Amino acid sequence: MKTIRWPWLALLLISLCGCARMFDPKHDFDRSPEPGAPDYRDPRFWAALPDKRDASDSTPLGMRNRQHDAPVDVFFIHPTTYFARAHWNQPLDDEDANRGTGFTLRAQASAFNDSGRIYAPHYRQMSLSGYVSASDADRDRALDLAYADVRAAFAVYLQQWSKGRPFIIAAHSQGSGHGLRLVSELMSDLSADPALRKRLVAAYLIGAAVPEDALKRTIPGVPLCASPTQTRCAVFYNSVEAGEDVPKRFEHVRAWYPDGYRTTEQPRLLCVNPVTWRGDALASPLAAHRGAVHAEPNRPLPEPQAGRVTAQCDNGLLAVTLPDGEWRKWWFGGDQHVNDYQLFYMDIRANVAQRVAAMTHRGGASVTAPAVKPKRNGKPRKPAP
Repeated sequence: MKTIRWPWLALLLISLCGCARMFDPKHDFDRSPEPGAPDYRDPRFWAALPDKRDASDSTPLGMRNRQHDAPVDVFFIHPTTYFARAHWNQPLDDEDANRGTGFTLRAQASAFNDSGRIYAPHYRQMSLSGYVSASDADRDRALDLAYADVRAAFAVYLQQWSKGRPFIIAAHSQGSGHGLRLVSELMSDLSADPALRKRLVAAYLIGAAVPEDALKRTIPGVPLCASPTQTRCAVFYNSVEAGEDVPKRFEHVRAWYPDGYRTTEQPRLLCVNPVTWRGDALASPLAAHRGAVHAEPNRPLPEPQAGRVTAQCDNGLLAVTLPDGEWRKWWFGGDQHVNDYQLFYMDIRANVAQRVAAMTHRGGASVTAPAVKPKRNGKPRKPAP
């Protein structure tokens, strides 16, 4: 998994040594070429769609991809996979970034393919370099550009494919920041028409540092999930190894609010335990852990490993304990960011089914099997330049 992990390791080293400016994008945002905008009516600009073969179709050994007759939809917003400094935002024909996006579909989005049809847009994501920039203004504008694509993709999803079906918003890292804003603008009490919230099964906004006050200020009306079967609620957590120092990236958190981005010093963050699906401080035992899936590039997903992880929300972070081995060898300082999904892959997979069943039982938005076209042969096409 080196190709995914080393950039975040580099980011941690940069933040510790105080040399972030050396790793800024090469030009100020205003002087950086703006990549061409996607047209989401064209399937080439989607990393995953239910009716084409893509990495979100992957399953661990012994399991099935059930998107063909899944009862709900999943709008998945991938994390940062663009690591170049040439642009603030990814050109959509960047092959390295798109390969990384494919990996996140296999390692993360595939957890939803037992219960949901997966829609995942390519978008002009902000470069990893933007996160270490000394310019808040440039970083905010790069994130605004990325979010504009996400919102445009969601609009096309609603117009062309949703047909009034319930949906899940799922994301990781940068994608979760955009997902928070999407829920705020379209599904919270701040929306001009919050009726869309009736179709929201849940929002899994994982791996984004979101201060506690965002519940009331950013997504009022969308509570923190407090049980495994609650619907129209949101899940947040950031995994760190128990007993290690708090990673420095959580000391200064910049998050989106309806009046703009702002930095909060040492905030308490939102946290839901992905084993118990509660926001309290009770630790989950090893026996309750349904299974981790350790994804590797260019390999099938392996058999899940159950009973490997304990988890506890501790001062806003998810403190996890895990055995020595592949989960820890690439990280220092206890940060388990790249494993947020993989450590709890089977817990997420099972919980999605629980929430979908609860939505159906309670008579929420209509949950019906989709009419899905047969999958096309061949590999997914690359997005157009």
